[in-house]
Amino acid sequence: MNIIFPDSNTALSAAGKAVITMEQPGAQPSQPIVKDNLTINTTGMVSWGDANDFPQEVLKKGRNSTIIPTALKWQANLISTPVIPFQVDYDDEGKQKLSYVRDNEIHEFLNNRHFKRYQRESANDIFWFLNIFPELILSKNRKKITHIHPNDASYCRLGSQNANGVSEFTYINANWPYGSVDSDETIKVRTLDPYQYDLVDWMRDQHTGDFKFIYPSSYPTPGTTFYQLAHWDGIRTSGWLDVLAKVPILKKALFENQMIIKYHIEIPREYWENQFGDEWIKGDDRARSLIKQNKVAEIERRLMGAEKAGVALATEFGVSAVDGKTIEGWKINVLPDRLKDGAYLADNMEATAHLLYALGIDPALFGFASKEMGSRSGGSDKRESLLIYLSQLQPYRDVQYEPLNFIADYNGWAKKYPGLVFGTTQTLLTTLDTGAGSKQQAAA
Repeated sequence: MNIIFPDSNTALSAAGKAVITMEQPGAQPSQPIVKDNLTINTTGMVSWGDANDFPQEVLKKGRNSTIIPTALKWQANLISTPVIPFQVDYDDEGKQKLSYVRDNEIHEFLNNRHFKRYQRESANDIFWFLNIFPELILSKNRKKITHIHPNDASYCRLGSQNANGVSEFTYINANWPYGSVDSDETIKVRTLDPYQYDLVDWMRDQHTGDFKFIYPSSYPTPGTTFYQLAHWDGIRTSGWLDVLAKVPILKKALFENQMIIKYHIEIPREYWENQFGDEWIKGDDRARSLIKQNKVAEIERRLMGAEKAGVALATEFGVSAVDGKTIEGWKINVLPDRLKDGAYLADNMEATAHLLYALGIDPALFGFASKEMGSRSGGSDKRESLLIYLSQLQPYRDVQYEPLNFIADYNGWAKKYPGLVFGTTQTLLTTLDTGAGSKQQAAA
């Protein structure tokens, strides 16, 4: 197929000897201007959260969890696999056919260290925040995008909207919320509008003094114009994350500060006079206190320590000479061991389950099990859960690949290879009767 694209709206077909022109839209898409506390009370940029520290607070709370960082890393790793360029075609039955694109320029771009870093860092930002702010670096002659550079999403803030509802700049500072758009440490980068139809020509032909641009990409969530809200954030705002964080604190306090009391021994008041006679009756407060201390020490020698297991403690009681009733004797009560019984274990299990639900991860994949909620940790459970989860990943890959698709348009790859798409291969677990533990399948 020999097709020449003089510009983004015209194509020349040598085989068909035809000129093809693409219709241009008659208007730009609508982008409402938002007026709320986040946009009105800040100068030059849109705050991320009321105090402009929303991502910093999420990271602080998330890192205190033993589950969230590992779970988000696990999700990010699943979309950080090597990217493969394919050409897509379809047979007469509508079945998809993929053919590998062997192009040195594309291959070098996808396999250089800059793109690998972009993959890893953007994947983490997608699952932590659903937002990424990669930088596209132009060649000196502005004909190619040579690199894609990842920016930490928590460092990025979008600029205020212009009259057309577009944020023209992104401000990058590692010190939010203490920075501002005018801080010496703040980096100001022109931002592309993904909704603009002629974005390639706009970037190539306008603002020719700029050689790097931010291409914001995100997974949309309702009611959020500038910064998306991760689906798992409900575990933080609902209070369940606080419950999960308090359980180990309480357990630690029990181990470090609480005396583990096994017995409650009740000694009647009359015992001391009956047992010690004049020594008790004539003794002062100091003498009586010493008698009690010695008795407690004797009890401790008899009851405490593993080496004393099986030792009996004998006490006696008498009968009143007045009414013949039994005089109150000692009572030795055995107390339950709350630590041994798993104090707060049920609270921990319930909060953990809520967290995994919020993260969208089947508990079977993390080996979650509890007496109250049951256990599903067999191989078939894990395999089916993983297959279901993998089937949900493509929209997140699309967020990661959207800047790459724009690069393909800008660099002419999409024109050179009609139907060009970027995909990957994913490992699928198989049953034992197939003779293999896993197989590779293209995901494009």
